[in-house]
Amino acid sequence: MVGVAYAKEIALALASTVGNLDDEAVKKAAHTYAIIVAVVSFYVLDFTLNAVQAICRALILDIPPLWQQEIANAWSARMSNGAMVLGYFVGFIDLVKYFPWLGDSQMKVFCIVGTTVFCITLAITCFAITEKKLDRDDQDNQPWYHTFVYIWRAFRYLPRPVQTLCNTQFFAWMVKVSTQWVSDIYFETHPRKEETDGNWAEGTRAGSFALLCYSVVSVIANLVLPILTTKFEKKIRLFSLINIYTISHLIVAAALLSAWFVRSVTGATVILAIMGIPWAIVLWIPFSLVGEFVSFEEERRQTENNTPSSSSSARVEDQQEEFDAGMILGVHNMYVVFPQFAVAIISSFIFAAADAVSGDKKNDPSSVASVLAFGGLMAIVAAGFSRSVVRVK
Repeated sequence: MVGVAYAKEIALALASTVGNLDDEAVKKAAHTYAIIVAVVSFYVLDFTLNAVQAICRALILDIPPLWQQEIANAWSARMSNGAMVLGYFVGFIDLVKYFPWLGDSQMKVFCIVGTTVFCITLAITCFAITEKKLDRDDQDNQPWYHTFVYIWRAFRYLPRPVQTLCNTQFFAWMVKVSTQWVSDIYFETHPRKEETDGNWAEGTRAGSFALLCYSVVSVIANLVLPILTTKFEKKIRLFSLINIYTISHLIVAAALLSAWFVRSVTGATVILAIMGIPWAIVLWIPFSLVGEFVSFEEERRQTENNTPSSSSSARVEDQQEEFDAGMILGVHNMYVVFPQFAVAIISSFIFAAADAVSGDKKNDPSSVASVLAFGGLMAIVAAGFSRSVVRVK
């Protein structure tokens, strides 16, 4: 976060140490270094956050029993979206005005606040949770390449219910939601003769407000949908986890494909707000399904171990070798992370193609709208795969 917030300052310090350059050369070098520092810091931050999220999901998967998996993941999604509301609200207000001693820009103050909250919440998690003890002394003497063999084995022997869910997740996470789209529309509908920092800040806050609406809707959906599912799932098939999961992808497809035709900040804000519903679902249902499967398999394995027989002992041992909760959660996390890198690369080609064919007409869709439309198409594919997901009970 520090690298993202202070990219310009770090770049200027690096440029000042390079030889005897004049002021103009230092500015050019600092500009190049700032881009490198910001991009590298962003990707390091992304890797770190994904690692922390994976560990938190593993704790949710490991500690609650089968019957609490859906509830635990629902509360995880609620708290995550509640933090989103707080984060986007903080990003929407003028932080420099209220906390000038923390930095001279919105990004600097926000990163300092975010880093503080991040450290405090992780400390609470580390001290408040007691993990299950795992004795695997035999793993200490494994060769260095065992990890790569383990990952390959994880992909090859992934259980079918988890494999179908991972296939769905791969396309579902190729959806890209960006505040830049709202900001671009804001600048188009509020033209200024000269670009100023104030104008840029107004456009940024318009995007932050859209994401604030998005997170509020997501919190409401997280509060309402699990209750409806628990109450009506057995009576109305529409409220089953699988059906709600499919509907969420269809909502994403409809919202993002309509982004191609939206030309107002209000319309863009409404679309992002609607996207809060499927976001609440994608943070809840897939992880609930994985948690249910892992808990189901662990309970089944414990039952078989409690009633061993000479004919089944070898079979149970083989199943234990093939099944590993950490393996399943790790592979599922890869199916979540890899699409995000893939869509970042694909987006660059879409931006280039859209800029090449775009005209000077005012009503032409922005390049970001083209990326959103691509995400809508991927959501349709995810909806198709979701019909093959199997739920264990």
